[in-house]
Amino acid sequence: MKKNITLSGSSKRTLLPFILLLTIALPVQVSAQDIALDRGQSPDEKRTGWLPYIFATDALGWAVGVGGFSVSGKKQPQESLFGTAFITSNKSALVSGAWNDHRIGKSRFFVDSFILADHFTDQRFYLGPDIDPNQPRAGANDSDEENYVTGVSNEVTFTAALKYRLPIGSIKDDPVATYRLYQGLLESGPKGGATWNPMTSGQTTLAAKFFYTYRDLSDFVFNQRENDPVNEELFAKTNGLEFWLEYDNTDFPRNPSIGSRQLLKVTSDFGWGESRDSWTNLEADFSKYFNLGDSDWFRQKVVALNFWTSNTTDWEVNADGTISHQPPPSYGSSLGGFDRMRAYPSGRFQDKSAVYYSAELRLIPQTQPLRDLPLLNYFEIDWWQLVPFIEVGRVSDEYNGDLFFKDLKVDGGIGLRFMTYRAVVRLDWAVSEEGSSVWAMISQPFSRQGN
Repeated sequence: MKKNITLSGSSKRTLLPFILLLTIALPVQVSAQDIALDRGQSPDEKRTGWLPYIFATDALGWAVGVGGFSVSGKKQPQESLFGTAFITSNKSALVSGAWNDHRIGKSRFFVDSFILADHFTDQRFYLGPDIDPNQPRAGANDSDEENYVTGVSNEVTFTAALKYRLPIGSIKDDPVATYRLYQGLLESGPKGGATWNPMTSGQTTLAAKFFYTYRDLSDFVFNQRENDPVNEELFAKTNGLEFWLEYDNTDFPRNPSIGSRQLLKVTSDFGWGESRDSWTNLEADFSKYFNLGDSDWFRQKVVALNFWTSNTTDWEVNADGTISHQPPPSYGSSLGGFDRMRAYPSGRFQDKSAVYYSAELRLIPQTQPLRDLPLLNYFEIDWWQLVPFIEVGRVSDEYNGDLFFKDLKVDGGIGLRFMTYRAVVRLDWAVSEEGSSVWAMISQPFSRQGN
């Protein structure tokens, strides 16, 4: 029997090794219409490469895979292609690919596309009927961390975005921003950060994205009653449109040191086709950066602050306790994972509304031995960065004043960041009252376009 239900999951607390992180990061940057060049480098240069990798996690066992990338040269220097695939010892597998920043003719329109297919034999989801009706449901702010299900999961995701770069600010004359760097730090580029005025400074983007995700879960058990397996197959489908308006008024979007960034987003599943349910989610994301200068020890010191909030406007709790108009957490009000509340697994907290605060101190040391080390010099590492950080946030079944300051979850940690091929990759470790997690990801937190 199949049952239609919202699925959101985590393959437990996964540590991806640095070699895998670099492979996935090789497209240079996710969805950003800019070009970053080192001294003497030409935008006409085309770079391609591939790399095999191996890693191990609790949920996957040992895995082997390969990744590859291509950065366009003379025709479209901002365009990139990449793909990666791996198989594991516990019979899991993943394949994904992306084509980013293809410019339509000489217009101000750009196209992104992404596809992912995976099969995991030990996947965790924070869902299911409550073990005790008197206790918070799975995923709620005060829910039991052991209230989850595990099983065999499949996912297929596809997205396609159309972005328009408004003819104002620093990209008034050219929608592709070009930055010149020296050893990874900005020397020159479009104006941004010194003043706040969208008409004269920064880059403004308006975008629309189609999304589709299918997930299922079979052979699963509830963690708190492992001797009582459920024989149903759970599945969920969602598809719809996402619209966002972003004003990036920083000096260098890939690694900001001054300025600010504002993002407003509306995401809707209209109930088309076999979609599980209709829903609409609103998000607002604000970041601010302060450059503290250099010193004898550090080339750059930056304070980075972020505030994010989310609300599903049509969320409804039915008389029997089920929820109508509930988005999958990757599209709705969700905390946990590689971007927000990094000490917790993906989808650990999920509800109608959410709020999140973060502060990071980003330190780039003067010493940089990685550039000349065998093997690592292949990745053109310009700098490494040490980043202590703290995060505060919560989810709630109401969007009201209490959401912003009552019963907040707290975690903290330290990150190790690198600039490789003029893109930032990171390895973050965070700890909370529920334990710790390590995450590998591309880009600085709260810096990816549209996220």
